[in-house]
Amino acid sequence: MIPPFSDSSLSSGRIIRNNSVKYCGQILSISRQMRATTLIIAVVTFLDVISPITGKACTVTSAICGFIVGEPTDFIIEVSEAVDPTSVQPSDLTVNGLPAESAVVINGNTTITFHFNTSPVVAGDNTMHIPAGAFDCGPPVDFTCTFLSNGIRPTPPRPRPTPRPRPTPGPRPVPLL
Repeated sequence: MIPPFSDSSLSSGRIIRNNSVKYCGQILSISRQMRATTLIIAVVTFLDVISPITGKACTVTSAICGFIVGEPTDFIIEVSEAVDPTSVQPSDLTVNGLPAESAVVINGNTTITFHFNTSPVVAGDNTMHIPAGAFDCGPPVDFTCTFLSNGIRPTPPRPRPTPRPRPTPGPRPVPLL
C-alpha cells in the first residue's frame, strides 16, 4: 500500500491532503495509482537534480600509450584533477600485471611517476592499467592503455676515450757524413 502523502511540493502540483492535489489553483482528487505516479515523478525530478551535483570524472593519460618504446623503468601518468598524494600507492599502476615499486606525485598533484626497479616491459604488446578508484581523483575511472616495445634497451652513448699523453721526441741524432 502506498503511504499517504504529507504536505509537500512537487513539480506537477502541491499535495494538500491524502487524496487531493492543488494544481494551477484548483483542488483535484487523485487515486492511489495517480499518487504512485506523482511519487515516481517526484523521485525522477529529485534524481535529475542530483546529477549536476556529482563531480566530473578525472581523466588519466600517459604519453606512451599507443607508441613504441624501449624498456622504461619510469611510467609518467597525467591526471586532469589534482590527486590526494596520500591516496596514491605504487601498486595502483601495473604493467603487464606487475605492480610498480614506488610512486612520486608532482606538478601540483597532477603528475604521478611510477617507478620499477627492473623494467616490466616485454618485446611486443604491453598493457598498463590503473583500476577504478585506485586513487582519489574525482569519481572512479578505470585506465588501461597498450603500447609496443621493440625489446631494445636504449644504450647510453659511449664516452670518448681519454687522450693519452704522447712522449715528446728527444733530439734527433745528426747524421754523420
